[in-house]
Amino acid sequence: MSRFFPITKRIFRWFLYLALGLVALLFIFIESFDRYVSSEKGTRWWYKDIGREDWTINFTPSGVRYIEMGDPDKQPLLLVHGAPGSVMDWSGLAKRERIFEKYRLLIVDRPGYGGTKPRGAEKDLQLQAEKILEVLEGETQKTVVMGHSYGGPIAVIMGALQPEKIAKIVGVSGQYNPDNEVIFRISYFINFKIFRFLLPRMLWVSNVEKLSHPDALREILPLYPKISVPVALIHGDADSLVPYENSPFLMELMNTDKELVTVDKGDHPLQMQAPDLLVDFVLNTPLAPVNEYIEEAVQLAK
Repeated sequence: MSRFFPITKRIFRWFLYLALGLVALLFIFIESFDRYVSSEKGTRWWYKDIGREDWTINFTPSGVRYIEMGDPDKQPLLLVHGAPGSVMDWSGLAKRERIFEKYRLLIVDRPGYGGTKPRGAEKDLQLQAEKILEVLEGETQKTVVMGHSYGGPIAVIMGALQPEKIAKIVGVSGQYNPDNEVIFRISYFINFKIFRFLLPRMLWVSNVEKLSHPDALREILPLYPKISVPVALIHGDADSLVPYENSPFLMELMNTDKELVTVDKGDHPLQMQAPDLLVDFVLNTPLAPVNEYIEEAVQLAK
């Protein structure tokens, strides 16, 4: 019995070392992959299968990186990712050739993510919206702006800040209510500054944003009633990360032309699980059940 416990302790210790080593390797992989895809070479590799040559990687004066893709004479459709995220999030939508029959895509890395500079968390949502609006400087047509998750409120207040540049706002699985948010306990644990150097940048930035969400969302509440452009909110009623009730909450605050599309049994990452649903929506095509879109996306990914 006296020999058993030392052996058990050694085995447990080695399992612990192994687990910590695997976590460290995972973090190194995530950080390396994020840095690679944030480079021009990596971004071109990620989008190599879209089958298009008419796209460029650009930067605004403040450092926001974005992809421009499609016929310059088409109406712009600007895509804003959530947290974490990057231009990678919208590759599924960009692979749908029919989107380019009507739109030219502008796909941004939000401040703090991807290839956008500087590389750090930006808690101020209005400042994020103002920086992303720089992408629209020089545009002669009004833009449709689609934002997913935490990109949802940013997209919405873009319509309040510069309505003369916006044709319509589409919020997808958006977080709008400062008092109705899912925050996991681990977010508080990894909030210590040491994790800034241990976690991959995208995860650290996302966590800083996550814990600042309530205050940041509360600050922009006065902007919602000022929105004058049309707004459509798309939200799955089975969203496991952002409660569906966020979208009805925002609907009550807006005084503009507005629409709420409830996706039956839809979960959070609709832009990845069901990109054709979003394509159909912006092309004014009748929507099918979400499971049909998911099955189609799986088949196309094979």
